[in-house]
Amino acid sequence: MRWIVSVITALIMIVVGVFWMFMWLIGTNGYNTSTGTAILASNLVLVILSTIVVSVASGWLTKRLVTRTGMSVWIIAPLCIVALIVVAFAALFIGSIIIVGIAEAMR
Repeated sequence: MRWIVSVITALIMIVVGVFWMFMWLIGTNGYNTSTGTAILASNLVLVILSTIVVSVASGWLTKRLVTRTGMSVWIIAPLCIVALIVVAFAALFIGSIIIVGIAEAMR
């Protein structure tokens, strides 16, 4: 069951990542080519890393909570998925602010 939770989390994060990158593609419209490319590449790395980390962490956390609490996987798995997607979204948001700050400082 652990790998199913990780796969579901990865699929959700891929959808979030595609949406995130599309929004950044629109958001970097006013930047010159080199700055915009750096911002998009940095955000792509951030999305890939957060997808991998959150997917692995959701499977691990689900297994750990099920063995510690004895609760059903059907209760724990959705909670872990939602909680870690929220954590990943917060990390994407904070990371993107840092990336834009660095890009603006180097401008």
